[in-house]
Amino acid sequence: MKARKSAKAPAFVLRAERAQRRAAHNLRTQNRALGLPVIVWHQGKLVEKPPPKSPRWCAPG
Repeated sequence: MKARKSAKAPAFVLRAERAQRRAAHNLRTQNRALGLPVIVWHQGKLVEKPPPKSPRWCAPG
C-alpha cells in the first residue's frame, strides 16, 4: 500500500506559528535582560521559572 502524504498546513497557520515563535523569543530575550522569571502553564498550573543567569558580558568584574 502507498503511504499517504500528510496534509500541508495552510499559509495562515504557518504565519501564525512563526509569529508565536517570534513572540516567545522576544519574551525570553526581554526577561533575560531584565532578570524576570518566565511564567508558563504546566500540567494545569501556572509555574514560575527562575530568571536565567546573567550573560557573562553583564556580570561585574
